[in-house]
Amino acid sequence: MSFMDNHIQKPWAVTQSEVLTETNTSESGLSEDAVRIRQKDGLNELAAKPPKTTLQMIKEQIIDPMIMILLGAAFFSALFHEYTEAIIIAMIVVINTIIGIVQEKKAQSSLAALRDMSAPMAHVIRAGKEQLIPAKELVVGDIVNLHDGDMVPADMRLLESANLKIQEASLTGESVPVEKDADAVLAKDCSLGDRINMAFSSSIVTYGRGLGVITATGMNTEMGAIAGMLDDQTEIETPLKRKLTSVGKVLTIIGIFVCILVFIIGAMYQKPLLPQYSKGNSILVSW
Repeated sequence: MSFMDNHIQKPWAVTQSEVLTETNTSESGLSEDAVRIRQKDGLNELAAKPPKTTLQMIKEQIIDPMIMILLGAAFFSALFHEYTEAIIIAMIVVINTIIGIVQEKKAQSSLAALRDMSAPMAHVIRAGKEQLIPAKELVVGDIVNLHDGDMVPADMRLLESANLKIQEASLTGESVPVEKDADAVLAKDCSLGDRINMAFSSSIVTYGRGLGVITATGMNTEMGAIAGMLDDQTEIETPLKRKLTSVGKVLTIIGIFVCILVFIIGAMYQKPLLPQYSKGNSILVSW
């Protein structure tokens, strides 16, 4: 059986013996050789792209078409000695850039917080012996003991549960700890909050004890799915954002057209250039 995906499909819908068969393991745990082979698939940790630098964030903010138009307006205002207008426009650009950077840094902080929630150590049974190892070294098929106060190190199908309750607020938003039942076999379409025979990565054992087999590690865990969405959020363009971008482009084109029209009318009536520029610039910025 291949473990290249680092997870087992719908483990909550099978019995304990079936999930052990699917993961090619037993309650005595994996052998060291099996662990070495499976560790080639990657560590049990949340992956991430290198965080953007502040300069990269500033660049992304400035290359926005609307911002470039404002910068152009500020430049020409300064060129015509309209320093007050230039300063005001520049301040608008700076404030907009700061807000954008702050929002992006908050998203990065949220992702970092998710990574920090990963359990640092785990009680794993390998070759019949319990060991305390770094959680990032866990693989699919590892047998893990859970005790009161433990952080669940990866997604697992419970094999045993004794008065086991787990706090899953970070995943489901449910403030009350969930009572687990290892003997339950659930429907394949069972919702996340109802999977009482599962323990999920980064959730907290609040009472009792349990024994489980790892069914998903790293980015294939439920917590990994959340981390992936946070990591990709700057690349996702929602319908609303697309609509606003489209409207912004249309308004910009109209604004430029009106600005040019003001210049043409002013030239036809032989008006001084500077007042006409000021009027056109004001129209463009306010538009």
